[in-house]
Amino acid sequence: MPRIRPLERKETPLVARPFLSILKKMFGKELTPYRIIARRPKILWLSGLLGKAISGTVDLRTHELAQLRAAQMIGCPF
Repeated sequence: MPRIRPLERKETPLVARPFLSILKKMFGKELTPYRIIARRPKILWLSGLLGKAISGTVDLRTHELAQLRAAQMIGCPF
């Protein structure tokens, strides 16, 4: 259980909903970390832009291993 409660769809600010809709199309659901970040829509959109900017710069396997290791280091259960 995250320390900060993820927002429900009706609680999400209007400017954050399109971003979450894109995630739902990509992954089949709105991912919990982004539902938490949606509390700050500007940060949500900027994190998406950063992700888009750096995508493709590292091979997929290395990227996934880095994500997994970062999650282990902060105790993220995913």
